[in-house]
Amino acid sequence: MANLGTQAAAEIDTQISKFRALQEELGQYNANFGTLMAQRNENEMVLKELEVCQAEDGEGGECVVYKQVGPVLIKNDLDEAIETVKKRLEFITGEMDKIKTNITKKEEESQQLAAKIQEMQSAMQKAAVEAAKAIAAGQS
Repeated sequence: MANLGTQAAAEIDTQISKFRALQEELGQYNANFGTLMAQRNENEMVLKELEVCQAEDGEGGECVVYKQVGPVLIKNDLDEAIETVKKRLEFITGEMDKIKTNITKKEEESQQLAAKIQEMQSAMQKAAVEAAKAIAAGQS
């Protein structure tokens, strides 16, 4: 009987290890999602600033935009800069959607695994109670 209990405890430990690994993975996904949100917010602000420049440029303003290429700043066309930022925003949004999907999947897996662990622990506790009762009945 002790051998079965040891095997059950080892299986529960294995499942708990899987659960912890899932939780770590979820933490990493959430950290990546936070980074992407910050990048998206930054790029949205840049886009708004470029659009302000574009509006001022239409009114006779002289708006000059530079982009960094390595350690050098190079003059960049305003429309090209706006398109670049829009494409970057599309990419970031796509990555955020992928991560949201992965987070949802991992959360579901985690909930299912937690339920399985609880069932296994309950079954093991029930078996331990029954074994204790059998021992007590045998001693009487």
